[in-house]
Amino acid sequence: MNQVLQNIFKVPSWGGAFVVLLFLLFVTPAKVSAADSYDSMYVNTLNMSDEEASAAYGTNPDSVKVQPTMQELHEDSEPSYVMREYDHREQVIVGSIVMFCVALAMVMMNNYNPMR
Repeated sequence: MNQVLQNIFKVPSWGGAFVVLLFLLFVTPAKVSAADSYDSMYVNTLNMSDEEASAAYGTNPDSVKVQPTMQELHEDSEPSYVMREYDHREQVIVGSIVMFCVALAMVMMNNYNPMR
């Protein structure tokens, strides 16, 4: 009976590495977020007003220049399109050759059996 239990709970050599990997994946993010909250530079500004946040970070919001975004700059102008000419015949030929090569590789891989 003892031998059967030992065989059931026998861990392969890579099992320990797998357990350590799982431990690192699931425990490390929790510890990082916990360490973040105790960091002296960490300030939670979620429920702060703009004045409180600028006081906490030591920045003056009046000194920051407010510039228009790229979308606001180009909102009034009409979009311009570039007409492109495509050689569809060349695309069809290249696509057909690529599909033929893929099909040939699939057939060759499917029929390969060294034990036959």
